[in-house]
Amino acid sequence: MSTPDVAAAYDSIAADYDREVAGDLWMRRRLWQSYLRVFRKGQHVLDLSCGTGADAVFLAGEHVRVTGIDLSPAMIDRFRANARSAGVEQSVFASVLDVANLTELPSATFDGAISAFAGLNTVADLSTVAGELSRILRPRSTFVVHLLNRFSLWEWLGLLAEGRWTEARRLGSQDDRTFVIGGRSIQHTLYGPSDAYERFFTTHFHLRRAYGLGILRPPHTVSRIPDRVVRGLEQLERLVGDWYPFVHWGRFFVLELERRE
Repeated sequence: MSTPDVAAAYDSIAADYDREVAGDLWMRRRLWQSYLRVFRKGQHVLDLSCGTGADAVFLAGEHVRVTGIDLSPAMIDRFRANARSAGVEQSVFASVLDVANLTELPSATFDGAISAFAGLNTVADLSTVAGELSRILRPRSTFVVHLLNRFSLWEWLGLLAEGRWTEARRLGSQDDRTFVIGGRSIQHTLYGPSDAYERFFTTHFHLRRAYGLGILRPPHTVSRIPDRVVRGLEQLERLVGDWYPFVHWGRFFVLELERRE
């Protein structure tokens, strides 16, 4: 998938992006809890594929400096507007930059990095990203990456409910899937948590924690489940999200990685 195609797709949805992902605010808040656990006031964090800057603006509000990069100019424009609205524009720097061009960033600059909501799933091979992150992060820095999972328990149950047995059986075996974004077909490379770490990150990073998100808590598109049941499933997910095999069953998974010295 070419960079111009991905950039154009996200340019076309930038104005509505925050509204479109509002249903997963609970998941973003879980990520924010992770950030607060691993980053400290005064640190400088790199946000890869930062989108409209929701995570960067949150961190800036917690007195963490953030540099956000994204290949979509329209997303970066929204990021800057959101930072101004939140009054944190002095704590963030936003730049149009593809993650394939991390070579443009100086070595040992950042105290940590994040990438959320499948921003790196549009990258076919994360080896170069992992190597460049190792260069630009300081030793023992943390990288929190949130990726679209290869398998989803809720999607599997939905396929079974619709009698789509063959698709249910094959779910989790695909290396990639295509999603329509802004009227364009964008290919996403799929991983599982163990697969992603072992293929790309083990050389440069220690795995401190892996957990799934959206394992038991249903997607916001499943509206017939009472709110109290949804909340209960989310609480249960918090208890088992790190455990095997549950960590492999979420719509997304999170890796907390520590740069090797």
